[in-house]
Amino acid sequence: MKKTISNILFNVTKINRTHLQLLWVLLALSMMVLGAGAPEDVGGIGIR
Repeated sequence: MKKTISNILFNVTKINRTHLQLLWVLLALSMMVLGAGAPEDVGGIGIR
């Protein structure tokens, strides 16, 4: 059990700024793709 916890902590310390920037870029790109696929508002009156 101690070895498993130490392995997890060792792997977490390997995360550096580059990894966080890559994660942020991937998150931003995925949000842009989801936003681009959103339906347009056609400007109708009332709920259809």
